[in-house]
Amino acid sequence: MSSQELASKPTNSVSSGPGTEEQTPQASNSLALQLICGVCVLGFSGYMLSSWHQSLVQHSLAQQAQAETPVVEEAPAMAPVKAQVQPSATQPPMTATTAAIAPEVAPTVPGAVPMVTEPAPTPGITDPATVTTLGQKLYEQIDGSWNSYPTFTSNLVYQVQVQQDGAIAGYNSLNKPAQDHLGETPLAQLTSNSPTVAESSTQPQAKFLVLLMPSGTLEISPWVGK
Repeated sequence: MSSQELASKPTNSVSSGPGTEEQTPQASNSLALQLICGVCVLGFSGYMLSSWHQSLVQHSLAQQAQAETPVVEEAPAMAPVKAQVQPSATQPPMTATTAAIAPEVAPTVPGAVPMVTEPAPTPGITDPATVTTLGQKLYEQIDGSWNSYPTFTSNLVYQVQVQQDGAIAGYNSLNKPAQDHLGETPLAQLTSNSPTVAESSTQPQAKFLVLLMPSGTLEISPWVGK
């Protein structure tokens, strides 16, 4: 082929048709996806590496702390030790005795005990004629000396002892009104005029029941009984 033919022959050139323009955006999108995937893989790998490294550090620290913790061994329980008291060399051991210790009491010499003699009972006057005479004398003494107006509302009852000469040796109040209103009777005054009890106790006596009534009536009767 001559040069003219070659020159006249059309040259095949690469034309940028519509198919070429469509392939260029797809290639760029594929590169972008690859880059994003690469970044994600690198980030995930870095995260996993960091987590693994942190776990190794924590595990190492835990083993180190466990190794440094001292192990305390529990001592076995000691049995209680009973104290043994040794007897002193200077003091002899004491022994307990159950026998009762009787105190030593010096014998005492009994002294002379005074004899108490009871006074002899006063002899009583039992002669009826004498008792009647003494009753009349007692009536005259009380009735002649009873000058106050009675303020009591109950009978005053007394036991009166009269000697053989007619003197009043003593009296006893037999009820509470007689004790409360004794000041309204002449018995205390009449008895004070009689001999002392020591002198009159050895003389025979006659006993009489004396009633002083609120109406002003006086009654005297021989005492019946002891």
